[in-house]
Amino acid sequence: AWLLKHGYAQAEGVTNLHLVPATGCLLSTGFPKFVGGAGNYVRYVAICQPSWEYGVAPGKTQEAPLPQYSAPLVWNEQKGHRSRD
Repeated sequence: AWLLKHGYAQAEGVTNLHLVPATGCLLSTGFPKFVGGAGNYVRYVAICQPSWEYGVAPGKTQEAPLPQYSAPLVWNEQKGHRSRD
């Protein structure tokens, strides 16, 4: 609780964090990685200078495709959750 009240966050088990420079990059948190994640609910993205040797630009790497469905999710009273049937 102290960390959040004082403007800090704690992150454990973040892959490749040692590759991010100590200064000069913006560390952003966002949506989870949909494919190939290790179970963490937050995805960390380092936004650095274009010259950063480990970086990739959007659209330059394979993205995690989301599945396409023929029907939307709707609330199912009998099941007590959203479903497509």
